[in-house]
Amino acid sequence: MTRRGYLVFATDPEVSPDEPGYREVYATEAKTPNQAVAKVRRLVEGRRLRAYLATGQYRDELPDARWVA
Repeated sequence: MTRRGYLVFATDPEVSPDEPGYREVYATEAKTPNQAVAKVRRLVEGRRLRAYLATGQYRDELPDARWVA
């Protein structure tokens, strides 16, 4: 299986969705969504993480996402 590009959204459950800092977006390459989440998890604490293919519905977020190697 080859690696694919993923966007990982990290949201803070203690912040209102309308407030700054609620959501951070990360981009990475991984074989599975779980591997993408694992890469980002080491950078953020206490946030909920969800991974989506970078070519999918959220692809417009890619240019502003923080890259995680």
